[in-house]
Amino acid sequence: MGEIARPYEMSLAAVSKHVQVLERAELVERQRRGQFQIVRLKPQNLRAAQDWLAFYENFWSARLDRLQTMLETQPEQAAEPAQREDQDA
Repeated sequence: MGEIARPYEMSLAAVSKHVQVLERAELVERQRRGQFQIVRLKPQNLRAAQDWLAFYENFWSARLDRLQTMLETQPEQAAEPAQREDQDA
């Protein structure tokens, strides 16, 4: 755990809690070797997580792009009736 914590300003307890979350998600596995804990990534499960994230990234990106387009064109649509009223008068 010390090697994991070293590059970050985190306590060993905080790193251990993060690793426990990753273990419960089955993204890493931890083994004890004497007083050392070996933490290994589970690449097959990371791939599944990456696929899930990629799906939702595409899902939300497409929707947010449509929202942006709608919001960018909305002021033009709102201004059109006012312009027509001015022209009618």
